[in-house]
Amino acid sequence: MNAICRYALVAVALSGGAYAAHADDAWKPVASDHGVEIYRRTVPGSDVVALMGVGIVDAPVWKVASILLDTKRAPEWADSLKESRVLRRIGPTAYVEYNHIGLPLIIRDRDFVSEVQIDVDAAARTFALVYRPSGDGVPAPTHNVRGEILAGRFEAVSVERGARTRLTAEVQADPKGLLPTWIVNMFQRNWPVTTFERLRLQAAKPDIAMPADFRDVLSQTLGF
Repeated sequence: MNAICRYALVAVALSGGAYAAHADDAWKPVASDHGVEIYRRTVPGSDVVALMGVGIVDAPVWKVASILLDTKRAPEWADSLKESRVLRRIGPTAYVEYNHIGLPLIIRDRDFVSEVQIDVDAAARTFALVYRPSGDGVPAPTHNVRGEILAGRFEAVSVERGARTRLTAEVQADPKGLLPTWIVNMFQRNWPVTTFERLRLQAAKPDIAMPADFRDVLSQTLGF
């Protein structure tokens, strides 16, 4: 169950975007751990809380963005992720992604199909991935439970003249099935710190490269 909630984005609605901006569901700080500021918010119409982590990664934006877009590398940092792949490109800045999460034998595996929008803002020196549920029926449902990343976002902002990146990771994921919502919310609290720790370990590796399928978009971040 912990694995379901730790995965984002793999992992994340835009701040002030898909989430309604009400005073009673604003982001609330809950902790600071391992250099990650952790926030949570309630979302109108959903029992599943949203989580956000904000922290620094010691790598330039292009490197962080390359890790986030490399589905082959994703199982190395996303907890219990068994498979991640791009199903199809919708256009230059959008694609459909499939992710399969492996769980203990007593719980059925989960999979997620999401539409992902890529946003690059050269003036602001930012790169973002924004997730939302996809109606794409491919691949066909298996014996896994099909969950939904209701809203998700990774935003990488260049700081210190490109030497480092301020990363914001947001997620609201519903694993569906018979898991009680209170259990999902209880276990998901570790997601921000775990995600940042593993992404930082990835960013320290010398073999990070731009995935060929997204080099056209990622090349825009080299000047950040």
